[in-house]
Amino acid sequence: MLLFYVPCPDKETAESISRTLLKEKRIGCANILTRMESHYWWDGNLDHSNEYVLILKTLNKPGVQESLTKRIEELHPYTIPCVMILPVLAINESYKKWLEDSMK
Repeated sequence: MLLFYVPCPDKETAESISRTLLKEKRIGCANILTRMESHYWWDGNLDHSNEYVLILKTLNKPGVQESLTKRIEELHPYTIPCVMILPVLAINESYKKWLEDSMK
């Protein structure tokens, strides 16, 4: 299993990306964490904004990291979206089976 961490500018964007990826069977589940404050450098200036964190759950299959990253970048409105991939060390069998079944 892999987790994708993707900050979004608003709830609507997070919902839209998650719905699209669920319908395309690229992920089995999406979690949207509401309103975090981000601080960062942009165009040489210190900036900040409120964001929504999208956590996407998918199976670790050959090519999935590259193809899902590319699809997220296509759907995301940011010029440079953060698409961070986190490996999962372990997962309970019942959840793994549910995830596999959800993505068929």
